[in-house]
Amino acid sequence: MVQLTKTDMMAELAEMAEYFWAGEAEIAANFFAVPHDPKDHVLWLQHQCLRELRGPGLLPRLNSSTDWLINNVRAGLPGAETAGGRSEIEYVLEQLLEEFQHYGFYADILTEITGEPVRMKDLEGLRLPSDSRLEEMRARFMAESTKLAQMAFGFTEGGGAGIFYAAAVLETDDPLLSKIRDAGKAIYNDEVGHYEHNADGVELGIEDQAEFERLREMVIEVCQERLRMRSEMHGMTMSEDRIREITDGEIAPLKPVVIP
Repeated sequence: MVQLTKTDMMAELAEMAEYFWAGEAEIAANFFAVPHDPKDHVLWLQHQCLRELRGPGLLPRLNSSTDWLINNVRAGLPGAETAGGRSEIEYVLEQLLEEFQHYGFYADILTEITGEPVRMKDLEGLRLPSDSRLEEMRARFMAESTKLAQMAFGFTEGGGAGIFYAAAVLETDDPLLSKIRDAGKAIYNDEVGHYEHNADGVELGIEDQAEFERLREMVIEVCQERLRMRSEMHGMTMSEDRIREITDGEIAPLKPVVIP
């Protein structure tokens, strides 16, 4: 087996991931390409509101960023004793604020459509089949290796912002779609920074090629399930053949670049 450098490993992981990011964008683009009544947007907006809150742990989630921060505070804030720890705490705080703002963008649009506030009990009651499978996968990976599991889910969190990219590049004069486009652009540009931070964490954390190969397998499994999840939340189904094609790179990659 040819031994890869860390630079080679990250290049390989990034190239593979960009096909999956494009796959998530394809799902949302296909949804937006069809005319919809405003109420047809409720399902995906609700699920994205849930994901913006649950992902970082603002709604309960085991081993989340919020858990990490709360545990650090309860322990007397040991993370603030070093420069590196302070930087990580600042990053987590900034990320939590961003995720809450992202939730707010979509919650405002949902309220405009439904005329009702977005109630947490309703969001927490939402579950797609893929949600359960992703959480089971997360628990399984955590039991195997907390380090690799956190890397895999951190690296894939947001799916390279593919659905936000699809919204951000919408060409429309429709008032509702214009709001969705503006929210997508703001969120996409925020998520690009998260991707870079998580990629840096993977490069620093990987110790050898065997670890990288297992991480790569985890990332593929997570990303494939994310494609099913994105399809379900948009009321669609992506075929297993298309998922295999995307896994094999039969799609133009989506590179994470800030949209001006």
